[in-house]
Amino acid sequence: MAAGVQARGATGEASQRTGTGGSPLAKLSRAGVLGLVPALILVSHFFFGATLDLPALVMFAGLCACLAAALCVPSSRSDLAGISPVWLPLGLFAAVLGVAALTLTPAVPGGPHPIWAWAGMPGASTLNRSATTLEIIKLLGLAATFVLGCLLGARTERARRVFSLLLGLGGLYALISLILFLSGAQLAGGHGRLGGGFYSANVAGTQFGVLVLMATAWAVRQWNQGRSGDVVARLTDMAPVLALLLLFGVCLLLTASRGGISATVLALTLFLGWSAFDNRQARWPLMIVGILIILIAALVLIQGNGLFADRFGDIGAGDATRSAVAQAHWRAFLGSPLFGYGLGSYPEVNNQIMTAQNAAALSVSVVQHNAYLQWLEEAGIVGAAPMFVLIAVILGFTAWRAFRRPRNRTLVAGLLAASVVVLLHAAVDVSLNTPSFEAFWTLILGLGFSLSQASSRRH
Repeated sequence: MAAGVQARGATGEASQRTGTGGSPLAKLSRAGVLGLVPALILVSHFFFGATLDLPALVMFAGLCACLAAALCVPSSRSDLAGISPVWLPLGLFAAVLGVAALTLTPAVPGGPHPIWAWAGMPGASTLNRSATTLEIIKLLGLAATFVLGCLLGARTERARRVFSLLLGLGGLYALISLILFLSGAQLAGGHGRLGGGFYSANVAGTQFGVLVLMATAWAVRQWNQGRSGDVVARLTDMAPVLALLLLFGVCLLLTASRGGISATVLALTLFLGWSAFDNRQARWPLMIVGILIILIAALVLIQGNGLFADRFGDIGAGDATRSAVAQAHWRAFLGSPLFGYGLGSYPEVNNQIMTAQNAAALSVSVVQHNAYLQWLEEAGIVGAAPMFVLIAVILGFTAWRAFRRPRNRTLVAGLLAASVVVLLHAAVDVSLNTPSFEAFWTLILGLGFSLSQASSRRH
């Protein structure tokens, strides 16, 4: 009897340490984090990328609720406690929020913007208090999403399940997007391009580019772990992910996003090149696959249908408009370089700097096609610098740990290559100004950051 009591006590202690114990709350938390988080983000894509404030706030509220539920389980808190570094990213993020909050007040160098005195209202540095407050809330939602990504990647086996789940849900998202496009039922995108639920097909180009890189990383991992010497068996095992890769590639091409396609091809070349030299046994197959991908992409772009010819042939006119907008907003940034005009104030700045000469370009501009310039203009150097450094720190630690540890290296490298697509395309388009895609990228940033160090903890 004493032995039975001791056994039950040991079992209870073990359950308490793992935080599972088979409780309904633990199972609900795990199911919610594993399935609901990526599903919620991908569903939000079909609400025009949650560009409007209401769907964006609903999405982030749902993500915060998922995090709160997950943190109710002791094992989740234990997993997060093992992730490092913490204080450096937290300090940088706090600096971003602090500067944004400061712009809501007149206590900034140079004083408040004169427009508030003209309106007879309390002064502030930002041009739009409501918009800045909403952007702060969205940033907090993105922080919760990053923590969720870290939680999902904290254990190797769970991270792999989440990675495959992201691909599966991404395949469902791509299939629905393709059906809506072919049936003519999609609400946005325009000009015969696949929009994926976003206002702009270019954002869909970034999303499918990211999915292409993730599917490629999973395929490379499966190839490396396949049955030695049996090519047919390897390809058979890889059939599902190859089908997903084909689906993502077709959707990417149908977006006709010049920047998205170019960034994806470059990131794919870098990833396959690195994979070939990282695994000598698979070097030649990977190099051959990479060459074939480049040749197919070049063939499509050169001999493609009218959609590609029109898009790439019209590059001069589009660049002229974007160049006019960028030049006008660069001059606006130089007018307030330290603290900017407040997060979310792009429309107000755009209206203020409009002249007879640039009205044709600025009158159709609702968001800057360069995320870096928009951050500089809205947050200034003081607010944008910690955000840029924060992203660099996350990616830098992820890459450093991935190259030092062979475990999970292929998947982490795939996530890093996916971030290359995002960062390149953000310089010429609006992907990082679209809340649901921001959330998706933030989720995989957290997943890669945590997975790169998962081998040092209990799996």
